[in-house]
Amino acid sequence: MPLDAWHPSINRSQLDTHSLFGTTQAKATHGWFKQQKKRTMIIERSSFAGMGKFASKWLGDNFSQERYMAYSVTGVMAMNIAGIPMVGADICGFSLNTTAELCTKWHYVGAFYPFSRNHNSIDAKSQEPYVEIFNKTLKGETFLTYTLLMRRAIQFKYMLIPYYYTELGHMHEDGGALYKPVYFSFPNELGSYIEPHNNVMLGDGLKLSI
Repeated sequence: MPLDAWHPSINRSQLDTHSLFGTTQAKATHGWFKQQKKRTMIIERSSFAGMGKFASKWLGDNFSQERYMAYSVTGVMAMNIAGIPMVGADICGFSLNTTAELCTKWHYVGAFYPFSRNHNSIDAKSQEPYVEIFNKTLKGETFLTYTLLMRRAIQFKYMLIPYYYTELGHMHEDGGALYKPVYFSFPNELGSYIEPHNNVMLGDGLKLSI
């Protein structure tokens, strides 16, 4: 869409309002569920700063490549800083075919996302942990399979859910970020400014080094 597209009815440019559209949809949906006294678990993609008050989010289409797994760490951080704490990326990658090694690694990175899901394109090969491409043994560790390793990552995430739930509850009342650079919590720690994407604070009580 042209950058100079204009909405006469609201006297605003498309550039300024494109992401607001999804956010206002999420806000309206959140309000409806709240009126019905139902849980308001909404997953949104298009978003604007502060949307986390009404919905969660995933980062959008990515690729089954290791660099996109790395990008996801800073992407989740950025969304938290913008007021959207419940966010994650498509684990294993959305476009292209993943590999057993990449998908296994990504399950461990994704275990620490506030929002986790294994999701991919209809054109790509299935990548659920139980499918055939993962049913292989690791070199030198014949008792471990990729499937088992991914299952362990998912179980680890389940163990963290009570902590995440508590931290997100505090943030709903007081604001803040769940998945954030270490220097947000320890600004006087000079080492925290080195490779901040490899050093993440999960709330105020846990530190993650990737």
